[in-house]
Amino acid sequence: MKLKHLLPALLFLTAAGCDSILDVKPINDIDEASAITTPAGARAAVSGLYDAMQSTSYYGGDLVFFGDLSAEDVEHTGTFTSYRQVDLNDITADNADIESMWDATYRVVGRANIILARVPGVPGLTTEERDQILAEAHFARALTFHNQVKFWGDTAGAGLGIPLPIAPPVDIPTASQITRSTTAQTYAQILTDLAAAESLMTLSGGGGSTHRATIGAVRALRARVFLYQRNYTGAETEAEAVVGMGYALASDYADLFTADGQATPEDIFVLTFTAVDFQLLGYYYRAKGVPGGRREVGPTNTLLQQYDPGYTGTPPSYNPVDLRGVHNIAFTDTVTPFFVYGSKWPTGIGGEDHHVIRFAEVLLIKAEAEARQGKLAEADSAVDAIRVRAGLAPVDLVAMGQAGALIEISQQRRLELAFEGDRFPDLVRRGDAVATLGLAPFQQRYPIPLNELDVAPGLVQNPGY
Repeated sequence: MKLKHLLPALLFLTAAGCDSILDVKPINDIDEASAITTPAGARAAVSGLYDAMQSTSYYGGDLVFFGDLSAEDVEHTGTFTSYRQVDLNDITADNADIESMWDATYRVVGRANIILARVPGVPGLTTEERDQILAEAHFARALTFHNQVKFWGDTAGAGLGIPLPIAPPVDIPTASQITRSTTAQTYAQILTDLAAAESLMTLSGGGGSTHRATIGAVRALRARVFLYQRNYTGAETEAEAVVGMGYALASDYADLFTADGQATPEDIFVLTFTAVDFQLLGYYYRAKGVPGGRREVGPTNTLLQQYDPGYTGTPPSYNPVDLRGVHNIAFTDTVTPFFVYGSKWPTGIGGEDHHVIRFAEVLLIKAEAEARQGKLAEADSAVDAIRVRAGLAPVDLVAMGQAGALIEISQQRRLELAFEGDRFPDLVRRGDAVATLGLAPFQQRYPIPLNELDVAPGLVQNPGY
């Protein structure tokens, strides 16, 4: 049985069971004693929103694991059958962890919806505090809708997107009538939420505000969304705006993943974790026998050879120049028998903070958007900044030509964001997943959980499942 962390905050916002409709409890079922009616209740509600994002089925675990496990750089090395299905891209609609990820993400949407419905009527809040709370709810909903459409939605605008509940349901029968929107409608809602968040936001970004949604986080997420939509002009514009807000790369890559979660100038939006409100990332990647590790997932030889082409399968042969490869990969011993494991998070305690959006990703979004528009000279500086921090020499994207430049940028995303859940969605959005991973086209999308289809008959399963 997978270790679960039951998050206690704002339980009145949590659905009652696994057979729920999108894991959203009707607003009229909330205990009035627990309703959001005071400033303290509104503040607790927004804390509960972030608490839901910490779930071990969301950013505290499965969403991050599965985004790499479905691709070629991470493999299943443990005992969970549900993880094995994801690794093999042979997922069934009753996969318990896929269902948990679905429920956890819709729990965030449900909490955001209740905040947006209730907080405008709460007396005693200043306009500034009220607007910031509403902005954070819009941001969390946009972020979560985007994560959902990446895994469950089609890439074509006219294709199947995701259910888009944007208000608390009146009752269970009404909630059960939910249907799937198109992908175009899904992205339209995401951008509407981001526009609302930016218009209401009072925190600009940087400093001590990186653990809450800010304007910097909104614009960085919008840059990511535009990249997925292949709106490269928009992605470049948003990334450039974030570049102008004073963020910078951390001087040392390892500083981003310390046990204490230290602040860096690269932080844009970071989820806080502690030994009590923990994530599973280090615990699942670290090897058995290494303090705090169970090695449920681990890096493949394919990834090790990306960091060090000379790696031949033994610890002494792994000597990467790339400092990210030094930090992210470790061995239990230097002789047989040995295990290779992911060491990005330095403990198994789970107290390391998690970067949902960081400046390095923004630079790579900027570079890709520019390269796809043929602006290779402009893209070069962002790529070189990433490479130099990793201990690599600068490159000349202009000399590479557009095709070569895009390959280089893709490679830097792969090495920079390893184990952060981006590889599979990257392959899918670029149209490379079928050829690279040997998938059937339908396997680029996860199945809608069977329990959800049972209670919401208007939902349509993804073809092939």
